[in-house]
Amino acid sequence: MSNPNEELPVADVFDDWHAIGLITRIDRDDGNIKAEIEEKVDLSGKPLKTLLDNAIDADLITETTRYGSDHPRSDRYQLTERGKAIQSLLRSQGLDDLQRAYITAKSELQNATEDVQGIIEAEDLHMKYPQRDYWVRTGSEQPEIDTEQLVTEAEEEHEDLFNADIRGDWKVDVLDEETDPREPMETWGDASEEDDQEE
Repeated sequence: MSNPNEELPVADVFDDWHAIGLITRIDRDDGNIKAEIEEKVDLSGKPLKTLLDNAIDADLITETTRYGSDHPRSDRYQLTERGKAIQSLLRSQGLDDLQRAYITAKSELQNATEDVQGIIEAEDLHMKYPQRDYWVRTGSEQPEIDTEQLVTEAEEEHEDLFNADIRGDWKVDVLDEETDPREPMETWGDASEEDDQEE
């Protein structure tokens, strides 16, 4: 905790976004105990202590020891006048509802872990199998690839390529391996008039 005589700027407290939950959701006149704050803020241990200390240094909350009806002796955290003003501002922006929705959604995701494991086991998607070997299914089986059908479809779509007589399409003959490379070869286009006269 920093020196209590040196007030921490309020904005610095909110470098940690958990501070939004801390300030917007402290809701008891006699203060909230740490267990309640842990639930509201979704933070515990050293990170929570650091957050509480910073909020105290910024004069947003105070820590007191009280004897309440629900807990015989407990440390409680209350908003200061500055804290109440900040809370009013944040709540007017709907940030208390947003933070509450986040906590609810996170809890639902955590609770869904068992459901996810059950789905994976039901679909035989075990970790020892490569994921690429399985179709991500919504009740359908992995499609089988019919390579022969693919080739047939390709031939039908590009019939001109598959059936083309490559040798006949060229104006120059393609020499076979047995052909003497010194034999005269046809040239591109028609012979010139000079060639005709020489003949």
